[in-house]
Amino acid sequence: MASVRAVRSRKSWKHWGVLVAVNVAAIVAAVLAFAAWNRSKSPHVQVAWHDGGGFYELADDVGYIPRANVQMKARAEVDGRTIYDTVYTTGADHFRIVPEAGANPDACILLFGDSFTFGAGVGDSETFAAQIVQRSAGKVAAHNFAVSGWGPHQFLAGLQSGRFPRAVRCKPTDAVYLMIPSHIWRAVGVVSPWGTNGPRYLLDATGRPVRAGTLGDPDPWNWRRWLGLNAVSRADASQMATALLVEAKRELERLYPGIRLHVISYRVVSWSDDDFTPEHMVAFEYDLQQAGLMPLPLEAIIPRYRFAQGDYILAPTDFHPNARANRLVADFLLREIRHESE
Repeated sequence: MASVRAVRSRKSWKHWGVLVAVNVAAIVAAVLAFAAWNRSKSPHVQVAWHDGGGFYELADDVGYIPRANVQMKARAEVDGRTIYDTVYTTGADHFRIVPEAGANPDACILLFGDSFTFGAGVGDSETFAAQIVQRSAGKVAAHNFAVSGWGPHQFLAGLQSGRFPRAVRCKPTDAVYLMIPSHIWRAVGVVSPWGTNGPRYLLDATGRPVRAGTLGDPDPWNWRRWLGLNAVSRADASQMATALLVEAKRELERLYPGIRLHVISYRVVSWSDDDFTPEHMVAFEYDLQQAGLMPLPLEAIIPRYRFAQGDYILAPTDFHPNARANRLVADFLLREIRHESE
């Protein structure tokens, strides 16, 4: 009798073992199918860098950068209407040219960011970096250290490598970082296929970012990729972006004691690749504030932007700030540094 029960027990365990194996196999197959569907739904094109028609070159520290002493014609049309037709000019330092200030300027502003600060779609004299100098009558100097497609990882990397400090020709009193939501993903290599040569950072045991190769380095053990998800979660990307900005502030203060860093949050822009809701951005800005950085909302600079966006962008299909918006940013920053220096 005991032997019969033992046989039945073995058959029962075998039965349940088969059921478990079948269900596990079904789950694995479903996960793999979802991953394949997700990848086919949102293909990720891998390119080493965005060459911009020969305007850029590779750089070990920041990934890529405009070539020195060159000009590039930039023109765009929408429905047969010219949106902009201008020229981008770089100097010997590889960055976009800015008018020279007076011999002994009252202040010197270092500007960092991406195409919004670089001045995509506007002329060399229309960027807010250029207008800071012009509208202060040369009493405030400025350097435009922004490059289209960059993020906070390039901000930090260029400071650490000495690229930015070597190009400074005045005594910095202020620095500005203009941030759009996409920068959070760019900092970890998501939604920026042109940035695979960009600097990759990891957080150490104390939460500080440490350089660890490039964003395009192989990452075969990332389980999120197997599920067809972004390689980094939204929460981890936000944590990294915050850490990079905090570390950049620390590096600026080491290089230039007494410098003031202003962070502008250009978060009301309708961007297609960020997947950040207003609530996500509010939480991110709160984390910045808790870390010692006070983000300035775009509404503080252009109060009417939210309700009359078309007055301040290049076109309905291109949300980069036009010359008018650049002027308003310049005026705001001049008032801000004047207020803080009093």
